[in-house]
Amino acid sequence: MNKEELTKIAQSFDIDANPTNMTLIDIGHINKTYLVDYDNDEKYILQYVNTNVFPNLTELMSNAERVTEYMREKENSTTIKFIPIKGTEDYIYNKNWRMQKFIDNTKTYLATESLDKLYEAGKAVGSFQNEVEGFKAESLYEIIPMFHYTPNRVKQLQEALESKENKERRPERFAKAKKEIEFLTDKARMARTSMITDKLEKGEIPLRVTHNDTKLSNILFDTDTDKAVCLIDFDTIMPGSIVYDFGEGIRSGITTAKEDEQDISKVKVDMSRFEAFTKGFLEKTKNIITKEEKEMLPLGAWMMTYENLIRFLADYLNGDVYFSVNPEIEDHNLVRVRAQMEILKQIEQNENKMKGMIKEYGS
Repeated sequence: MNKEELTKIAQSFDIDANPTNMTLIDIGHINKTYLVDYDNDEKYILQYVNTNVFPNLTELMSNAERVTEYMREKENSTTIKFIPIKGTEDYIYNKNWRMQKFIDNTKTYLATESLDKLYEAGKAVGSFQNEVEGFKAESLYEIIPMFHYTPNRVKQLQEALESKENKERRPERFAKAKKEIEFLTDKARMARTSMITDKLEKGEIPLRVTHNDTKLSNILFDTDTDKAVCLIDFDTIMPGSIVYDFGEGIRSGITTAKEDEQDISKVKVDMSRFEAFTKGFLEKTKNIITKEEKEMLPLGAWMMTYENLIRFLADYLNGDVYFSVNPEIEDHNLVRVRAQMEILKQIEQNENKMKGMIKEYGS
């Protein structure tokens, strides 16, 4: 899309200034994002939302706008602010486009070896949970049905395993993944997969607003101080459990290894990273988290890792139809399975240590 077309789109939003420059931000795999400079020296984020992934954009924006508005009412809260179309209360232009205010003097990290940054990341995720406390989660739309309903992910894996078409068209994949299939379909592991959802359904842990994508790259840090500022990317805001947000943050931060690391010896779970994130998270949630939720946090780390694992494995057996794969990496999804499986093994080995750290910092 050329500058003239982008300028026309940017001018449709309720901003009392004129766009002067557009810069494509080459991050993310789903939406297309531009940084827009205006002649009043302010910056905004213009984004084309992929409605193949998020077909219910009206509901998505309803969730995001309502939650961020609620957060802005809290003292000292910083969060994203969406800009409506001129003369309307709508936030979507021409079915796919939206605009939000750029948060000045911030940056993001794709990865870090700094324990201080992981501590700040934990605080950011905890602060989000603290700021949405009291919001009626049941009033939110379920943007991706059963997104973290792990029993449904298990069902999808079982369907991939039992598919006659898969077995006939890709028998070599079943052979290559034999050990991984046996590991992930172990009865003891499968029995754990409904533990969080069962607690939610029985009302034993509260239904909360969850971000669901609490990886490091979705956290803004102050450019000067490296202190966490806030979470961004509210596309997967939905009802869920605080355990999900903690678990996803840990899953993506507990190792410095790449998600598709081919050398398994480099995949190491670092408990000092777990400790740093957990300390920050509990520091911000200590007044809202329940005893039951706190005890389930290690399970959240296990569950989010297991869930991603079985999604990679199902996609591998189905012929790589969901996740993007690099043609230069043979059996890319299986490579991901093996790397993440090593993380899962080490999480299982360290669950008692995790419980001890949570007890120490959560008291």
